Amino acid sequence: MKKAAQKDYIKERIKSVSDHLSLFVKDQNHEALHQVRVEVKKANSLLKLLEFKNPKTKTVYFFRPIRKIFKKAGLIREAQLNLENLESFQIQDEKMKLRLQNIVQKETKDFLSKTGVFEDQLNKSLKKTLKSIEPIKEEKALDFYRFHLNLAAKNLKRKLLFNHLHESRKSLKVLIHLHEIPAFDQIGDLQLNWSYLDLLQDKIGKWHDLHRTELWMKKNKANKSSLKIIQTTLKEQLAEIKELKKDFEIKTMNLDETAIIQE
Repeated sequence: MKKAAQKDYIKERIKSVSDHLSLFVKDQNHEALHQVRVEVKKANSLLKLLEFKNPKTKTVYFFRPIRKIFKKAGLIREAQLNLENLESFQIQDEKMKLRLQNIVQKETKDFLSKTGVFEDQLNKSLKKTLKSIEPIKEEKALDFYRFHLNLAAKNLKRKLLFNHLHESRKSLKVLIHLHEIPAFDQIGDLQLNWSYLDLLQDKIGKWHDLHRTELWMKKNKANKSSLKIIQTTLKEQLAEIKELKKDFEIKTMNLDETAIIQE
């Protein structure tokens, strides 16, 4: 992938971050804030490839201020997701809902007070990041794909623990993000079952969000009946993930026995 194409992609992602920040400032629409995080993740996926190609690159370092915006937005996003989950499962605990609403309001107020600083950080970080972009050969990109497919496969073979599933999903999301870039669409004629990979990461993501809600509820001493409602669904989600992840390598390669995934 040429430097110019990478720069254009990064600039598009950061412009979208800025646009969605403006939308959030205007009406505090939480979907806009979610899109801020999505665009940061997409840009960061390309930077991970650059870091894989050259571990000494400074692109990830220069991108850190934007990652801080991502994490700050995550405080609002997680509280909002927890609140949505309580409402979705019709959990009648007004004290917990009020607590989450207060967190959303507090973090939103703090976030909005820093939006001017955020815009300045976006511009400065973007300029420095673009200067450190390097061309990427197809062979190196293919090695990166193999690395993350192997990493996902290994994590999926381990016990269905929170960190293992979350890490496998992160590997899949990085590859899905790169696949959306035209230059990486058919890299090395690598024919992966993208619909399967996207479905698997989506199932893990929904489980992850609900599990985070469960942890928050436990920390805030939710009653056992409310927790049981959440935990029943979590068990069902885990069973579905367990079935879906069977024969991961074969499903990933569309039943192709010449799979490139190697130990």
